[in-house]
Amino acid sequence: MDLKPTKPLSGFIELLPAQQRLFDECASRMLGVLKTSGFNMLDLPAIERAEVLTDKDNWDEIETQMFLFQKGDTKMGLRYDGTVGLARYVAGHLNDLTFPFRASQFSKRYRGERAQRGRYREFYQMDMDIMGINSLSTNYDAEIISVISRALNSVSEFVGPHYVNVGSRPFWDALFQYLDLTDAQKKDVFVLIDKREKMGDEEFAAGLTDTLGDANKENQIKSVFTNGYEFFVNKSVNLDSAISELKNFMQTLSDFGVADARIDLGTTRGLAYYTGLVFEFKLAKHPELGTAAGGGRYADLAGKFSKTKIIGVGAAIGFSRMFVALMENNQLDLSRFLSPVDAAVLVMGNENVAYAFNVVNALRDENIATVVYLDTDKKFKNQIEYADKISARFSLIIGEDESKNKMIAVKNMQSGAQSQMSLADTIKHIKNI
Repeated sequence: MDLKPTKPLSGFIELLPAQQRLFDECASRMLGVLKTSGFNMLDLPAIERAEVLTDKDNWDEIETQMFLFQKGDTKMGLRYDGTVGLARYVAGHLNDLTFPFRASQFSKRYRGERAQRGRYREFYQMDMDIMGINSLSTNYDAEIISVISRALNSVSEFVGPHYVNVGSRPFWDALFQYLDLTDAQKKDVFVLIDKREKMGDEEFAAGLTDTLGDANKENQIKSVFTNGYEFFVNKSVNLDSAISELKNFMQTLSDFGVADARIDLGTTRGLAYYTGLVFEFKLAKHPELGTAAGGGRYADLAGKFSKTKIIGVGAAIGFSRMFVALMENNQLDLSRFLSPVDAAVLVMGNENVAYAFNVVNALRDENIATVVYLDTDKKFKNQIEYADKISARFSLIIGEDESKNKMIAVKNMQSGAQSQMSLADTIKHIKNI
């Protein structure tokens, strides 16, 4: 008989129970930060119409990037990020929402790209956005960064410390205008800046030469990374405005209590819809992971769905990318998450099942995580081995005497100590240890 493959498809994630418990614990902590920050948790559809996901009319061109399919006459696709669905949602509920509107999402995303370490075809992402109609203070950009910082701090025992790099798309727009670059040159230089860290200085310089062919313009762009933005003060009104915005924003971040924030004009974010300040979070102890979270300001979130101009700032935390990669590299301590079980109830004989169920229900009513071993014909050795393998803190043994006297034999699985207790005392004992 031919057996079916037991591994999931390439790029799809499966976690072992202890890994899943750690994953869930971290998600719970970070979502708790979003909740206390007043974000509305949205659960949007995983499937959208194809025309919602893309502006392109050619189905074949986007087929390699997204999971697309057709049912009847309707072309559909799985969501590849949280922004597109959010744009549709906000445009469709403009009269039902109060602005500034805070939205958060924690859901699976799907991308039909080549699977590799840290890049998956199915993954969890945690999004947060703050949106306003026609205008939105950059104070909200600072709030988004503050909330992400708090979220990462909530799991710092697992991922370590972090820092955030802040960049400015308006600075580059003003510099390109000052240098009188063509639209094509602007686009190509932006691509070079976005890839600069991976390229290295020599390849970056060569790319500028190929694109611009003007030593003066090339040197001025390169000087951003050697002399900083101060070199461009008083060069143009737009440059001064962008520099002033960036400096004031860093002060606002400080006022919000955000530590380890730094200006990095090489941070541009590749997505085209960012139009203002942008930012990326890095894990200080895990530079190999790249960007742990990132985002920025966009000028018109829902332009393809509504004539109302919705301005916002949004960010995403690469949740699966961060935690699964650390698990795969054995960089997370799973010892605390080996078992969710406080008590394993072991039943010696089918005649004692009724009493055992009373015990199980009472423990669960007290929020004590309890499993019951119901193969009552198994020997005690088999049952205690099961309790040990699932890492139960206590084994509660119920035999004929315990059932008759309404008592429980309580065995501490770490120390080996065992004693007879009433149900009430058993509950107190488990809760106090």
